[in-house]
Amino acid sequence: MRTVAEFMAKSLVTAAPGETVTAVARRLTEHGIGGLPVLEAGSTVGIVTLKDLVGQPPYRPVREVMTRDVVIVAPTARITDAYAIMDGRRIGRLPVVDHGALVGIVTRGDLLKELGRLTDPMTDLPWSGTLRQEAADLLKAGREVSVLFIDLDDFGIVNKLYGHVVGDRVIKAVASLLREKTDPESDVICRYAGDEFAIVTTRTVDAATALALLLREVIVATEVAGAPPGAVSAAIGIAGGKRSIERHDIHYDATVDDLITMASRASTMAKRTESRILHSSQTPTASRAEAGGEDRVAIRRIDLGVEDGRGTATVELELNGRRVTGQAQGSVLGSGGMRLLVDATMSAVRHWLPQPWDVVVEEITRTPLDSGEAVHILLVMGSPTSEEHHVLGSALYTADPHEAVVKATMKAMNHVLEQAQRAPA
Repeated sequence: MRTVAEFMAKSLVTAAPGETVTAVARRLTEHGIGGLPVLEAGSTVGIVTLKDLVGQPPYRPVREVMTRDVVIVAPTARITDAYAIMDGRRIGRLPVVDHGALVGIVTRGDLLKELGRLTDPMTDLPWSGTLRQEAADLLKAGREVSVLFIDLDDFGIVNKLYGHVVGDRVIKAVASLLREKTDPESDVICRYAGDEFAIVTTRTVDAATALALLLREVIVATEVAGAPPGAVSAAIGIAGGKRSIERHDIHYDATVDDLITMASRASTMAKRTESRILHSSQTPTASRAEAGGEDRVAIRRIDLGVEDGRGTATVELELNGRRVTGQAQGSVLGSGGMRLLVDATMSAVRHWLPQPWDVVVEEITRTPLDSGEAVHILLVMGSPTSEEHHVLGSALYTADPHEAVVKATMKAMNHVLEQAQRAPA
């Protein structure tokens, strides 16, 4: 979420308490602004606007007409929070103060344009950035959250068969239903992408599941002009809501991203179930992916060299006396280093993968546990003559996170090798 520091005016126009109404009014007019902070000994002691000056005697000092109850904001504050303060207080500007020093001023107009980008104009729902921030704030406050990821079924076909106007009606209708059936006290809704919505909720797991059942029921029953009954349907994935004790030293933003990723993946897998609703805990677990045991392959070397934001990952493995090496190069920004290690491990294991089988990375996620963190690698494997299969490998983070990533990838790849070897020639 963007902060006040990115939008505040840093070239400050200020006044002193002893200056006259005439002098300050002239300054406001010259600079084309509607108000300014009043400083004394470097501290903000008030704020004065043109409205405050209208009708006042010209030689009256501004200290007698300024607003003394000054509401300030930090440069690190989210723009949504700053706008909410201005809206709630019915004021048009906020002094921006950092460690007691005035560093800028931000107005409603400064923020309105950017805030418009944070909201989907079709549904008036916020985009995912707002939802992510709200969820992270709830986690920081010690609240448990669940994520519901709602993916409309065959929306592209609806658009093709009945036209984009009808498709837009479907999106608006679903957004309206989500508002109607959720509670703003416990639920935050967003339009996640074209035909996807997400909800962060503080409801219990059971209550979140009940909400998912209700939402799918009303979505399926939705009738939209221009489309036949039954044209609208959805699959819903659920993640989170199962923490039993408070965790410490957790990266809240990363946790939120992981919950969204797991809920999204669960919604994809839910499309294959009868209920069309699935919790991420019901998706393939690490125990299935380790069927062959990680000791089948020995790790001989893991290296991740970084220079100027780019890295080279090298992984050397050994199986039955045969050593193979895999490499991957690319950006290490964000989670790029983790991806390079996964790609290098897969490159090595591909030496043992029979033709024409291949495998690609679908998702890399981290999840917080009571005892630390785990990394999960979801792969998709297949061949020209077989259906695609999802395989998952997981490992606990240890003192060496690079090794954890490689181990999780190996567990998934062991399962890939087993399925490929069992397949008929």
